[in-house]
Amino acid sequence: MERETVIGLEIHAQLNTKSKIFSAATTQFGA
Repeated sequence: MERETVIGLEIHAQLNTKSKIFSAATTQFGA
């Protein structure tokens, strides 16, 4: 379970980075 949590955090961090780059697109999805 701990490994899954770490992987989830890594994916979430990547999504946050992409949301900063594509802020206009992500805000439309409520991200």
